[in-house]
Amino acid sequence: MTRHPKITTAIMAIAPALLAGVAAALVPAIPVFVGWGIVVAFALLCWRPMIGMVLIVLTYPFLAYEIPVGPLHIPPVDLVALATAVAVSVRFVWSWSRTGIRPMVELPPGALAFGMLTVVGMLSLVHTDNFFGSAKFLARPIMFGYLMFLVLPLHLLDAPQRLFRVFRAMGVIGVVAAAMGTWSLVLPVEPGALRRAVPVAIAGIAPLGTNHNLLAEVLVSVAPVGIALATLASGTMRRWMWAGTAWCVVIALATFSRNAWLALAVEGVVLLAAYAHAHGIAWRRVLGGMGVLVLMATMAVGVLSATGVAQSSNRNRLQLMTIAFEQFRAHPWIGGGTGTFLDAVRRDRWYMADFGRPLDAHGFVPKLLAETGMLGLAAYSGLLGAVLYTIARASLRVVHAPRWRLMVLALLASAVGSVAFQLFNTSYFVAKLWLPLGIAVATARLAQRSAGPMPSRSSERIEHPHLLRQLLS
Repeated sequence: MTRHPKITTAIMAIAPALLAGVAAALVPAIPVFVGWGIVVAFALLCWRPMIGMVLIVLTYPFLAYEIPVGPLHIPPVDLVALATAVAVSVRFVWSWSRTGIRPMVELPPGALAFGMLTVVGMLSLVHTDNFFGSAKFLARPIMFGYLMFLVLPLHLLDAPQRLFRVFRAMGVIGVVAAAMGTWSLVLPVEPGALRRAVPVAIAGIAPLGTNHNLLAEVLVSVAPVGIALATLASGTMRRWMWAGTAWCVVIALATFSRNAWLALAVEGVVLLAAYAHAHGIAWRRVLGGMGVLVLMATMAVGVLSATGVAQSSNRNRLQLMTIAFEQFRAHPWIGGGTGTFLDAVRRDRWYMADFGRPLDAHGFVPKLLAETGMLGLAAYSGLLGAVLYTIARASLRVVHAPRWRLMVLALLASAVGSVAFQLFNTSYFVAKLWLPLGIAVATARLAQRSAGPMPSRSSERIEHPHLLRQLLS
């Protein structure tokens, strides 16, 4: 930030104390301490923004717990992300004013599609009765999710050690989520003979929520990160990383979430395809393995769908889709307005009579068709496609750097699994989807930078490593 970092550090440490001392003589003590804490925390973020990045990772699954801020109720991860973004902006302006050199800013993947989605969202406001409510929904969570959880990590994770620190924080989240699921299996919180892994309350608070899908979507995103952690470890620690990955997968399956089973099958297909490509295995053999994997997942989902609880969920989803397509038919191009789907559900008396309270659309396809029409769905699909393409392309460009390639493939599986999960869930605009995508894109970018250009095949033969042997050794 400056040519004299010790002076800057001293100013950041002393200034809040001086401000608090002056304020203590004017206002009561509690507001002073609260204000002092906020100032110190923000100064710390300005000094070390990576603290904010790690806190974002450690809080991103816990969206069910919200902090009241005036009339709003905001999850901790959104507050941390916003404070970190402001701190990064302050550092940007400070550096520019001190040096006169504007830092280079790269366009994130999908920037054009994101701009198109924003424009379509603005146009859709003409169809809503609650203009300010719809505009607020467009700003947050739609725009907020992409900017805070993809663009911000892409800026902060600019060095391998920073990225690996985030991997370890994701590992901590995986352990916490898997422990919650294990605890709920040992001491079930739901009556009945069938036990399923669900989130548990801590001191009367359920920060992850209570639905089994809320636990499953975290484990689906975090489990592949264990592969990346295994590439960084060796010996006994590597075995522990593999054990943790298997633990997350088992608990995700134990949620009996149909979304999780399908998403894990998709992740397996991605890793199987990458393994086949690396070892030159014939695609006929690979397609056979993929077919078996998908068939097993489909059969399991079919069995789960036949249960009484699942049939009630199926009726709920079918009615929500009916409402979504009715709104889509009324405004097929730009939709009925961002954030209006829940109002449409509330107005449906048959749905309210059957289920009691309104739920959001299960899947981003009906949600976007209802609120932003075909143009909005096309823009959002293009945005996701650009992100996944960026990660997949990087995995092909770093074949000469085995460890980086393994990490990129692991994060690609996490990203694809997260997107597949949100085809049938409701976290398509928030951190649970966008943070795994942001970390995956940052991994892809760092892999290409750190591994260097791919050598020419005419000058140097590229040896494909035996992935399993390298990881399990």
